Amino acid sequence: MIDLYGSGSPNVARIFIALEELGLPYQAHAVDVFAGQQFEAWFGDLNPNRKVPVIVDHDGACGDCTIFESAAILLYLAEKTGALLPSHPSARYEVIQWMMVQVTTVGPMMGQLVHFTRYAPDGISSYSRDRYHVQVARVFDVIDRKLTGSEFLAGDMFTIADVALFPWTVRLSTYLGDEQEERLVNLARWRHNVSLRPAVGRALRAQDILRQQSTKPEDADPGTLDRLFGRDGARRT
Repeated sequence: MIDLYGSGSPNVARIFIALEELGLPYQAHAVDVFAGQQFEAWFGDLNPNRKVPVIVDHDGACGDCTIFESAAILLYLAEKTGALLPSHPSARYEVIQWMMVQVTTVGPMMGQLVHFTRYAPDGISSYSRDRYHVQVARVFDVIDRKLTGSEFLAGDMFTIADVALFPWTVRLSTYLGDEQEERLVNLARWRHNVSLRPAVGRALRAQDILRQQSTKPEDADPGTLDRLFGRDGARRT
């Protein structure tokens, strides 16, 4: 059995998807991020960096294996099961490098764009929002070109690279705009096909149950938001 500690975020969605795709038994536990639950001592024991997701694999090779950081969790689950990641070195690193594009660029750029679009104080310069919008558009153009004539990110096989990317594309038009997203025809085709996978549907429904157990951002205490976002010198640890 695997315990998954998470929230409604895209980085958590990918772990739900991986667990469902791999058919691993798991139990999901809500971490109420907008109530500051990640700052509690018990969660710090699981992840000193105080971010979701975290898994505890009670059937791991190391006993009760605690793994944090979503990319590390995806690699762990793929290696545990021998699925979603090719064994041949060249194919394996084709998958890993495209997963790292998500980890190093898509996630951080989208995260900052969402932050400056939704949570930045009124009156702040548009420079930050504009910068991250350009970076998000650029990296999705790269991915769209990669998907030309390719069913999945790393070829004909659905892998952890696709698992890592998919949750960040679900509401892409909200942040890029309809016109810009409509140009990404290969990405749209890929996203549609991934969304039809039964395991992906089960994963998103399971995460939605978790989301309903958590505080909505608009209902969060302002002090908790300051701590969460590191605003006004608020400590995060």
